[in-house]
Amino acid sequence: MTLEPGSAAELRWRKWDGSPHWVHPVIVLGEDETGVWFGQQQGTVSRRPGADFHAYRPNVKVLMPGEQWMPAFFPDREGARIGLYVDIAAELRLEEFGASAIDMDLDVIVRSPRVNPYIDDVDEFSAHRRTLGYPDDVAARVLSDARRVRDLAARGEGVFDGRADAWLALMEP
Repeated sequence: MTLEPGSAAELRWRKWDGSPHWVHPVIVLGEDETGVWFGQQQGTVSRRPGADFHAYRPNVKVLMPGEQWMPAFFPDREGARIGLYVDIAAELRLEEFGASAIDMDLDVIVRSPRVNPYIDDVDEFSAHRRTLGYPDDVAARVLSDARRVRDLAARGEGVFDGRADAWLALMEP
């Protein structure tokens, strides 16, 4: 890993046509057998053209070798709206500045408490498949990944087995 734990980094997302999308300022937390972990403090501002989002809770994200999706884990707290948010991606890779990826619209979301994962933004994916021209093989892989991630999250398997909790603990004040 070229990124040092504790250093500032960015997760830069773009759309299939190359237009800019979300940029998330993060802190490099470290690396383990799962992948490279990034953290975002509560109040951190993520930006995309025309919108800002203030992180309402700390969260951690992990870039896993060989996968084209990035989960964001949130601490379980009273009144929390989301416990898990997974971006399904293309061209997800580690960069010197952090990571970059193409946002493929589909997300897997788990509301708190961590039950009933579902695939979100299917309508956006369908529309962009036509207007942005997603190739059939890419679209099929994205749909397959979304279903696989939903099922893994539902069973608490793989990265969804609780291992993110230790990384989340690093983000708590």
